[in-house]
Amino acid sequence: MIWLGADATDYAVHCEACDEDRSWPRQLHPTLVEGTLRTDADVGFTTCFRGHRIRIRRIARLRVVAAR
Repeated sequence: MIWLGADATDYAVHCEACDEDRSWPRQLHPTLVEGTLRTDADVGFTTCFRGHRIRIRRIARLRVVAAR
């Protein structure tokens, strides 16, 4: 899972599933996953080069509530 800050839109991380697979030659096939998530979206999905599905989540935004 990828966690983004409240205002972040871009990410570049390594696929955890690929990194755990010791038989995969990372020198020949990097496991880096790059992408974007719109600022109005809280959840997204992407896949790595090998097809592992990765969830992208945004850290909860603070909501301001007016006191009466």
